[in-house]
Amino acid sequence: MRTRYYIFGLVITILSFTACVPTKNLGENEQLLLGIEPKGIEHVSQTDIEAVYQQRPNRTFLGSTPYLAIYNFGKRFYSPARIDERIEKLRRKRADKTAQADDSTKVRRIQDRFDRRIARQRDRKEKGNLLMQIGEPPAIYDSLLMERTMDQVEIYMNTKGFFNHEADYEKQVKGKKVYITINIAENEPYRYSALNYTIPDDSLLQIVKRYEARSLLKVGDVYDEQLLTQERDRLHEMIRHNGYFDFSRAYIIFEPDTSYGGNTVRLHTIIQNPENGSRHKAYTIRNVYFKTDADRFGLARDTLEYNNVKYLAYDHKYSFNILDNKVSVYPGQRYSQFRTSLTQRRLAEMDVFQFTNVSYNKITDATDSTAGNQLNAFINALPSKKFQETAELGMNFTERRPGPFSSIRLKTRNVFGGAENLEFGIRGGLEGQINIATDETVMIREFGGDAALTFPLFILPFGGKKILQDFNPRTRLYTGYTNVNRAEFQRSIYEASLDYIWYKYPRPLQTPTVQYVFSPVNINIIQVNRIDPTFEEDLRELSQLSRSFVESFKSGFISFVGFNLIYNTNDFLQSRNARYMRVLTEVGGLTSKLGILPETGSLRQFQYAKLNTDYRRYLPLGGQRFFVYRVNAGVGGPLFGTNALPYDKYFFAGGASSVRAWQARRLGPGSYRRVITETEDGEETDRRFIAEQPGEVLLEASAEYRFNMVGFLNGAVFVDAGNVWMLKPDNRPGSEFQFNRFYKELAVGTGFGLRLNFSVVILRFDFATQVYDPAGDLNGNKFVIRDFRFSDFFRQVDPANRRTNLNIGIGYPF
Repeated sequence: MRTRYYIFGLVITILSFTACVPTKNLGENEQLLLGIEPKGIEHVSQTDIEAVYQQRPNRTFLGSTPYLAIYNFGKRFYSPARIDERIEKLRRKRADKTAQADDSTKVRRIQDRFDRRIARQRDRKEKGNLLMQIGEPPAIYDSLLMERTMDQVEIYMNTKGFFNHEADYEKQVKGKKVYITINIAENEPYRYSALNYTIPDDSLLQIVKRYEARSLLKVGDVYDEQLLTQERDRLHEMIRHNGYFDFSRAYIIFEPDTSYGGNTVRLHTIIQNPENGSRHKAYTIRNVYFKTDADRFGLARDTLEYNNVKYLAYDHKYSFNILDNKVSVYPGQRYSQFRTSLTQRRLAEMDVFQFTNVSYNKITDATDSTAGNQLNAFINALPSKKFQETAELGMNFTERRPGPFSSIRLKTRNVFGGAENLEFGIRGGLEGQINIATDETVMIREFGGDAALTFPLFILPFGGKKILQDFNPRTRLYTGYTNVNRAEFQRSIYEASLDYIWYKYPRPLQTPTVQYVFSPVNINIIQVNRIDPTFEEDLRELSQLSRSFVESFKSGFISFVGFNLIYNTNDFLQSRNARYMRVLTEVGGLTSKLGILPETGSLRQFQYAKLNTDYRRYLPLGGQRFFVYRVNAGVGGPLFGTNALPYDKYFFAGGASSVRAWQARRLGPGSYRRVITETEDGEETDRRFIAEQPGEVLLEASAEYRFNMVGFLNGAVFVDAGNVWMLKPDNRPGSEFQFNRFYKELAVGTGFGLRLNFSVVILRFDFATQVYDPAGDLNGNKFVIRDFRFSDFFRQVDPANRRTNLNIGIGYPF
């Protein structure tokens, strides 16, 4: 009841705060601009319209201007005169210190130190103090800037082919507050009725016609100047791919003709001849020189030739055969920007060179009549460090108590001379966890190591060194060891795998958008050293019917074939209009059925199949605002009459990258709720029992609105929903997946997140609370938002009664 009063009081406070917008500091004729809203647009982007505003309104929240309020509050403590005094004091102090210095080096060091301090003061004078920088100054309405905004809107609409559009704006005044509405009538756009070429050079005309089907411009499409820029880039790249080394974009001109009426455009694509000739020159390559080490002054390199390429090095450390697989530029070829970019990309992907570049020199020989159209190619590859060490130190926080973790990795490049890379790593960490038997917080330990050897080509029994060379093929041999010591169990996992990896690229020098991983050999050996009696009893209870969870947790041998596809058009900072999709498939235990690896000793073998699909969408809204959503679904089950998956192959819900209002692996399955009866002081009480809940079906979705608060501090508001289920009933009532009720068993949580974006790393704090619990509380209530208490984020609460969860992580949740 008390929580409801708190919430009611908070709402009243917010409404009171939003009822006033600070205007008392404005001048007599000044007005505060609080909004510019475009209306009537259907085909053009609202974000693009907002980008041309010449004056930005103050940001509002629930009708208030919190950023302006922060700015005004900070301005009370802002004194330019005091900052000038500090700057003058620093100058005098700098002069005194430099006068006392006895050498020029010390003088420069003193001057640099004081110059930095003076620069900080000047920056503070220009931008204001910290509160002023967090907030935003008042946006005083300027009619002249509004007219300039309308001019820019006019230009933008014309670039999108809406030459007959109509645009005006309405000004709504409420006291000293101004709201602007831009009314845009797009009307009928202009479309291409004909696409013509004017190219005096017949050779170029043939090339353009040969690739005409790839043109971005089609008859009937709407005129768009942004698309014209992309078409110019396409023509420029295509011509340079076909030998025209000197060709530049400036030769390409578009002339639209709208004089034929009827909202039509006849577009003339003109490619001019060079100023000093009647034709453009097509070049061929005479020699290719490949340098594989850094220059040493005064020393000559040793030159060896392989497949018509001259390799120059003081010490030839790289296999010519391997390098030849990555080179696409050879003597006798026409110059090609595509092959040039492809060579640079392939060499960079080997991860043995720090810098790669392909340059060309024109051959100038007065005695050679063919030299005027020939080039020498120079491939320069600067080797990376032979050894590279990386270390990581951080903190885990899952339940109640944080714990440190650390890892160290060593990479050795070009191990055997064929650009092979060998990596070793060790890792270890502690993490707080609730002991299910005693309800106390204990520290669980995990440590392990791994080694991976990567080859820059496919290694197959029948050869295949040239297979998929355009797709950065790799072969990886991996082995690892992990020891997990948790409250419930202690076990060791030994892993070995053979992976074939390749990528798909949209363009030669762009990052890949699709990654394929085919793993024909995966072997895991799991050795269970200890299992907590309470946890084992829980597994036995879950195993009384169709699924044997006890069997899934025994020491075992797992062999499986896997395929992983990842499609990603985003960047590290997730700042693009992008999509992400991951599809993972596994089939395990086929070797046992084929008689290759039969049952041996006490190691149980598993036969199973698993499919998991994860789709994400990233939508920028302008102004460092994004809307992101995710759908994650999976299904897995035992095969060939077996009764259990390996425990690690089950699905779990809850945690920092799942439904964040629930603790990791503690959500579900379905509407199942386990209640135990405890006796305390002679009285029996019912209590929910929270333990890991494995499932064979996973369905979860998340939506998140991300926005910048100030500088490196970003915020997010999110909603998560999801659960896990079993394919067949077990002794957990409501745990099986059924189409007629699964949507009623989706747990729902919501919350607010703080993200510290330090460019190289993003530190995340997500405060989440449960809204709808399909299992319900002890009284059967499923809408549990009424039990929300903000203080629960920062104090120890019985996990069975906790409705909030604080997640601390590195990187975005998805």
